Amino acid sequence: MSVRSSFVAALALFACLLTACSDDEDPTPHPQVTASASAVPLVGPGDADLVLYVSNQSFEDENVRLKLAVDGVTVVDGDFRVEGQHNWIRFPLSLSSGGHSLTAESDTGATVKESFQVPGDEARYAVVNYWTEDGSADLTWQFQREPVGFG
Repeated sequence: MSVRSSFVAALALFACLLTACSDDEDPTPHPQVTASASAVPLVGPGDADLVLYVSNQSFEDENVRLKLAVDGVTVVDGDFRVEGQHNWIRFPLSLSSGGHSLTAESDTGATVKESFQVPGDEARYAVVNYWTEDGSADLTWQFQREPVGFG
């Protein structure tokens, strides 16, 4: 991970801790934001193997189209608005235990590809954030064993 990516990830975590966003209150997704009913279905948060949060954190790009796939299956495809910046949308996913891969891409050309493990007996948590800095777009990935603390 580059120094810039590390800084952006640390900044994202710090911003999460300072905001009033809550795991109990998810913002309503824009109607264009969907998760497909497929081999990687959306489930209730208590039944998820991976709780995926997605957000546009860029005031430079107030509306961005993001597409995320797990193991090649599109699970999120839609427009994400920056709004007040601190608006993570939760996608609780059902996955089999073992290794998986996530690919995320924006309509501005930013991409991130990550591998992760799901144990099958407890959920994992991930955050994908879209950022821009000096006109350069970036997607960051954070993966952890504990629920994400959005403040």
